[in-house]
Amino acid sequence: MKIQWLLGLALCATMGAQAQQGDESVTVPAPRLSIDLPDHRYHMDDWQMRQFRGSYTLDNGQTLHLRGGGTAVYGEIDELGPHRMVAIRPNTFVALDRKLQVRIDFDQNDEAGGEVLMAVPQRNLASGEITEQVVRLATR
Repeated sequence: MKIQWLLGLALCATMGAQAQQGDESVTVPAPRLSIDLPDHRYHMDDWQMRQFRGSYTLDNGQTLHLRGGGTAVYGEIDELGPHRMVAIRPNTFVALDRKLQVRIDFDQNDEAGGEVLMAVPQRNLASGEITEQVVRLATR
Protein backbone atom coordinates (compact mmCIF):
# COMPACT_ATOMS: atom_id res chain seq x y z
CA MET A 1 0.00 0.00 0.00
CA LYS A 2 2.86 2.35 0.86
CA ILE A 3 4.53 1.53 -2.45
CA GLN A 4 1.38 2.44 -4.42
CA TRP A 5 1.11 5.70 -2.51
CA LEU A 6 4.78 6.53 -3.16
CA LEU A 7 4.42 5.66 -6.86
CA GLY A 8 1.37 7.91 -7.11
CA LEU A 9 3.25 10.75 -5.42
CA ALA A 10 6.24 10.27 -7.78
CA LEU A 11 3.89 10.28 -10.79
CA CYS A 12 2.30 13.56 -9.65
CA ALA A 13 5.73 15.13 -9.16
CA THR A 14 6.80 14.03 -12.66
CA MET A 15 3.65 15.46 -14.23
CA GLY A 16 4.15 18.75 -12.36
CA ALA A 17 7.75 18.99 -13.58
CA GLN A 18 6.64 18.34 -17.17
CA ALA A 19 3.98 21.05 -16.91
CA GLN A 20 6.59 23.54 -15.72
CA GLN A 21 8.91 22.64 -18.62
CA GLY A 22 6.21 23.56 -21.16
CA ASP A 23 7.63 27.13 -21.28
CA GLU A 24 4.36 28.85 -22.21
CA SER A 25 4.48 32.61 -21.93
CA VAL A 26 2.03 35.35 -22.69
CA THR A 27 3.17 38.79 -23.79
CA VAL A 28 0.90 41.66 -22.83
CA PRO A 29 1.89 44.88 -24.60
CA ALA A 30 1.81 48.07 -22.55
CA PRO A 31 -0.44 50.81 -23.87
CA ARG A 32 1.62 53.14 -26.04
CA LEU A 33 1.20 56.82 -25.36
CA SER A 34 0.89 59.11 -28.35
CA ILE A 35 0.26 62.76 -29.11
CA ASP A 36 -2.03 63.19 -32.08
CA LEU A 37 -3.52 66.22 -33.76
CA PRO A 38 -7.26 65.89 -34.31
CA ASP A 39 -8.97 66.42 -37.65
CA HIS A 40 -10.96 69.29 -36.12
CA ARG A 41 -9.82 71.79 -33.53
CA TYR A 42 -11.97 73.03 -30.67
CA HIS A 43 -12.75 76.76 -30.95
CA MET A 44 -11.92 78.61 -27.76
CA ASP A 45 -12.44 82.33 -27.19
CA ASP A 46 -9.85 84.51 -25.47
CA TRP A 47 -11.81 84.60 -22.19
CA GLN A 48 -11.92 80.78 -22.14
CA MET A 49 -8.22 80.50 -22.97
CA ARG A 50 -7.31 82.99 -20.21
CA GLN A 51 -8.42 80.63 -17.43
CA PHE A 52 -5.69 78.13 -18.41
CA ARG A 53 -2.76 80.56 -18.70
CA GLY A 54 -0.25 80.41 -15.89
CA SER A 55 2.35 78.12 -14.36
CA TYR A 56 1.66 74.64 -13.00
CA THR A 57 4.03 72.58 -10.87
CA LEU A 58 4.11 68.98 -12.12
CA ASP A 59 4.43 65.84 -10.00
CA ASN A 60 8.03 65.34 -11.15
CA GLY A 61 9.09 68.83 -9.97
CA GLN A 62 9.15 70.45 -13.41
CA THR A 63 6.96 73.45 -14.23
CA LEU A 64 4.50 73.77 -17.09
CA HIS A 65 4.05 77.33 -18.36
CA LEU A 66 1.04 78.22 -20.54
CA ARG A 67 1.35 81.68 -22.10
CA GLY A 68 -0.10 83.60 -24.99
CA GLY A 69 -2.51 86.25 -26.12
CA GLY A 70 -5.78 86.10 -27.94
CA THR A 71 -6.47 82.51 -28.92
CA ALA A 72 -2.78 81.63 -29.33
CA VAL A 73 -1.32 79.61 -26.47
CA TYR A 74 2.24 78.39 -26.01
CA GLY A 75 3.20 75.57 -23.66
CA GLU A 76 6.66 75.09 -22.23
CA ILE A 77 8.14 72.68 -19.68
CA ASP A 78 10.73 74.53 -17.57
CA GLU A 79 12.86 76.31 -20.18
CA LEU A 80 12.97 73.55 -22.82
CA GLY A 81 11.41 75.74 -25.51
CA PRO A 82 7.84 76.85 -26.24
CA HIS A 83 5.39 74.89 -28.38
CA ARG A 84 2.45 76.56 -30.13
CA MET A 85 -0.67 74.74 -28.99
CA VAL A 86 -4.25 74.45 -30.16
CA ALA A 87 -7.33 73.47 -28.18
CA ILE A 88 -8.77 70.08 -29.07
CA ARG A 89 -11.36 69.91 -26.23
CA PRO A 90 -12.60 72.44 -23.65
CA ASN A 91 -9.67 71.58 -21.34
CA THR A 92 -7.06 69.93 -23.60
CA PHE A 93 -4.32 71.43 -25.77
CA VAL A 94 -1.94 69.80 -28.25
CA ALA A 95 1.25 71.27 -29.68
CA LEU A 96 1.25 71.64 -33.45
CA ASP A 97 4.63 69.87 -33.53
CA ARG A 98 3.09 66.95 -31.52
CA LYS A 99 5.73 67.26 -28.78
CA LEU A 100 3.37 68.25 -25.93
CA GLN A 101 -0.20 67.56 -24.85
CA VAL A 102 -1.83 69.13 -21.80
CA ARG A 103 -5.17 68.39 -20.11
CA ILE A 104 -6.12 70.65 -17.21
CA ASP A 105 -8.99 69.81 -14.88
CA PHE A 106 -10.09 72.25 -12.18
CA ASP A 107 -11.89 70.92 -9.08
CA GLN A 108 -14.49 72.77 -6.97
CA ASN A 109 -11.69 74.69 -5.17
CA ASP A 110 -10.06 75.75 -8.46
CA GLU A 111 -7.15 73.37 -7.78
CA ALA A 112 -5.63 72.16 -11.05
CA GLY A 113 -5.10 68.53 -11.94
CA GLY A 114 -4.86 66.75 -15.24
CA GLU A 115 -2.26 65.14 -17.45
CA VAL A 116 0.85 66.25 -19.34
CA LEU A 117 2.37 64.15 -22.12
CA MET A 118 5.69 65.09 -23.70
CA ALA A 119 7.74 63.59 -26.53
CA VAL A 120 11.34 63.12 -25.38
CA PRO A 121 14.35 61.91 -27.38
CA GLN A 122 15.46 58.35 -26.76
CA ARG A 123 18.61 56.66 -28.12
CA ASN A 124 18.46 53.05 -29.25
CA LEU A 125 21.57 51.51 -27.67
CA ALA A 126 21.91 48.82 -30.34
CA SER A 127 21.70 51.04 -33.42
CA GLY A 128 22.51 54.47 -31.99
CA GLU A 129 19.36 55.80 -33.67
CA ILE A 130 17.56 58.60 -31.85
CA THR A 131 13.78 58.34 -31.75
CA GLU A 132 11.10 59.95 -29.63
CA GLN A 133 9.09 58.38 -26.87
CA VAL A 134 6.00 59.95 -25.34
CA VAL A 135 6.14 60.02 -21.55
CA ARG A 136 3.57 61.03 -18.97
CA LEU A 137 5.03 63.81 -16.83
CA ALA A 138 2.02 64.36 -14.60
CA THR A 139 -1.42 62.99 -14.00
CA ARG A 140 -4.07 63.52 -11.33
